[in-house]
Amino acid sequence: MMNIGRLPWEIVETFPSTDAELLAQWSLRLALANDDTERARSLIGHGLALYWAAQEAVVDEPWALVEQQRSADLELALELARGVGDPTLIAEALLGTLYGTWGPDRHLDRAPLVAELVQMRPDIDDEEVGLRSIEWEVLQHLDAGDLGAARRAIDDFTRAATNTELILFKRREVLWRGCLAMLDGDLDESLQINQDAISSTADVAGSPFSFQNVAITLAIERFLRRQLGDVVDALRSIRASSPRVGANWDTGLAFALSEIGELDEATELFERLAADRFAAVPRDLNWLVTIQLLGLVALTIDADEHGPVLVELLRPFAHLDGTHGSGYASYGPVGRVVGSLMARWGDPDESERVFDHVLTTRAPGPWTALTWLDRASSRRIRRPDDALADAHRAEVELRLCGLDAWADAALAVADELAATGHGGAVAILRDRTWTLRHPAGSAGVPASVGIEQLTWLLSRAGEAVDVADLDRTFDSSLERSASAESTLDAAARSQYRRRLTEIDARPTPSDAERFEADFLRRELSGGTHVVSNSAELERLRVRVTKSIRRAIDHIATDSPELGAHLRTSVETGRTCVYQPPDGRSWSVVCR
Repeated sequence: MMNIGRLPWEIVETFPSTDAELLAQWSLRLALANDDTERARSLIGHGLALYWAAQEAVVDEPWALVEQQRSADLELALELARGVGDPTLIAEALLGTLYGTWGPDRHLDRAPLVAELVQMRPDIDDEEVGLRSIEWEVLQHLDAGDLGAARRAIDDFTRAATNTELILFKRREVLWRGCLAMLDGDLDESLQINQDAISSTADVAGSPFSFQNVAITLAIERFLRRQLGDVVDALRSIRASSPRVGANWDTGLAFALSEIGELDEATELFERLAADRFAAVPRDLNWLVTIQLLGLVALTIDADEHGPVLVELLRPFAHLDGTHGSGYASYGPVGRVVGSLMARWGDPDESERVFDHVLTTRAPGPWTALTWLDRASSRRIRRPDDALADAHRAEVELRLCGLDAWADAALAVADELAATGHGGAVAILRDRTWTLRHPAGSAGVPASVGIEQLTWLLSRAGEAVDVADLDRTFDSSLERSASAESTLDAAARSQYRRRLTEIDARPTPSDAERFEADFLRRELSGGTHVVSNSAELERLRVRVTKSIRRAIDHIATDSPELGAHLRTSVETGRTCVYQPPDGRSWSVVCR
C-alpha cells in the first residue's frame, strides 16, 4: 500500500502559499491510488490543495469552478470512506469536507458534519484528527454565538492537547480564549493574549498564529474604542503584502476609513468591491466576515445602489456570528448588520425580527450593546419613542463595557430624539441655555437659579421636595421644615424613584403600572408635618418661591401655553412639588 502521508489541513486555515508542485503531488497520488482507502485520502489531499489554487493562479480557472471540483472530490472521498468503514478515515473525510468547502455555500449545511464528528470522536485513533474535530466544534459554537458551549469545547480541547507534540496545536486554545475575552468585553486581556501567542509561536513554520490574526484582533479592539485611525497605516501595509486575500484587506481599509470619516477613499474602495454583486469577494472562508464589514461601510456611505444586494447576500446568515478563521477573532452578530441594512433598504418589520433575535438570544457584551444602538438608529423615524429607550439602554451597556466613545454616540442619539419631543417632556441645558419641550409647548430660556430649581422638580413628578434641598445656600446645620421628612427611609425612597423612572420610560404604561406609579408618588410626597417658626426657613421659602415663579414667567414669555401648564402644576411652599395631570416626569439633560 502506498504511503499517502499527512494531509495538508493547514493549507486552508492559515496562510502558506499553495503551489503547482503541491497540487501535482496530490494529483499523482490520486492517479496511483490502488484501493478505496488510498483513493479517499488522495481525494481529500487534492481537495485541500485546490482550496487557494484560484487565488494563487496555480490553476487558470475561476473560484466557482474550482469550488465545484473540490466539492466533487470531497463528496466522493466521504462516500468511499463510509464504504471502508474505518472511523478515522471517515473523520478525515468529514474534516476534508469541512475544510475544503469552507465558505458561505456550505456554511449552513455543516452542522450535521460537525455533530457526526463529535459523536464518533471516541473511535478516532489519530491524535491530530481528534483535535481538529474539537476545533470544528469550537468554531460551530462561536458561529452560533453560544459562548458557554464554546468554552466547554475549548476546555475539552485543552485536556486533549495537554501532552501533544503537534507543534501546530501549541496554545491554540489560548487564542480562542482571547476571542472570548473580546466578546465578553475584556479588550485589554484579549490583546495581551494575542500578543503573547504570536511571540511564543513566531518561529513555527505554517503557524496559524500569524501576524494577520493579531492585526485583526487589534483592529476589532480599535473599532470598539472608536480609534480605528490608529491602524489605517498598518492596514495599508498588510493589504499590499497579501494579494491572495486582497479583497479582505481592501474591505478592512474601506471600513476603517469610513469609520474615521475619510468617505471619499472608502467609497472608491467599496465601489470597486461592489461591482457585479460583490463578485470581487471570493466565496471562501473569509466571505461572510468580509461582506459583513462591507454592509457596515454601505450604511456609513449611503450606498443606495448596493445596499439591497447586501441585504440579499447576508440575510441567510443573520442568525450567525461573523467568526474569523477557526475562531481567533469575531466580528459579532451578523444580525446586527442585517437588521440595520433591512431597516434602510429592506423590510422594516423583518429588521425588527432580526434585531429581536440578537437581543433576546445573546449575552451582554460589547456587540450586544452596539446592537441596542444600531436598533435605536434604525428606529429613529418609524418608532422614535422606542428608539429613545434603545439609545438609553445602549448608553448604559456601553459604559458598563468601558466603551465611552460609543456610549457618547448613544447619548447623542437619545438627546436628539428627546430634543425633538420624543419620549415625553424634556429639558435640555446646552451652552447656558435651557430648551424645554412638552406637549403644552416649547420654550428656550437662559440658565438661572430658578430654572435649575424648576427642572429639579420637573424630573421628580409627584415628589415633595424640601426647599432646603432646592437652595444650595441653605445652612445645613439649621432645622429643616419637617414637611419633607418622609416616613420612608432613604433606601425605600431610592427604590421607589427607580421604579417610577422605569414606568415613566414606557411609552404606554399598563393600567396596573399607572396605578402603581400613583401609589409611589403619593408615598414619596408623604411625610410628617410639624410647624416650624424658623425665620431662616421662611426666608428660604420666599426666596425659592420667587425664583421658581420668575423662571415660569420667563418660560411663559416664550410659550404662554407651557407657562400656563407649569403655573397650574407646580406648587411652592415649605415643600415644592410638580403635579402634572399625566403624572409623568420630565427628562432633564445637561451638557
